[in-house]
Amino acid sequence: MSNHVERMALSQETRFRLKSTAAQSHRDEGELLEEAVVEYLDRRDMELSAVEEGLAMATHEGLISHDAMKAWLQTWGTDEELQAPVVDLSR
Repeated sequence: MSNHVERMALSQETRFRLKSTAAQSHRDEGELLEEAVVEYLDRRDMELSAVEEGLAMATHEGLISHDAMKAWLQTWGTDEELQAPVVDLSR
């Protein structure tokens, strides 16, 4: 285990899993940690971007209230299915 990995605050279980995965894949533990951190940060960036995009759309186009959406969804699969709700809130 590299010196950098030893200094990381990882649980015993996580250390065991990391060591085991590294051995099975014939890769360095540090490489696996780097890959995991990059994947986490990439996913977080995508999530934040999606939230920002949604807020921008809501600001520009408005929102559908929870009550209107719930009322519509509760009619799905029935003979009295409602039309999709329209924007009824502004941001």
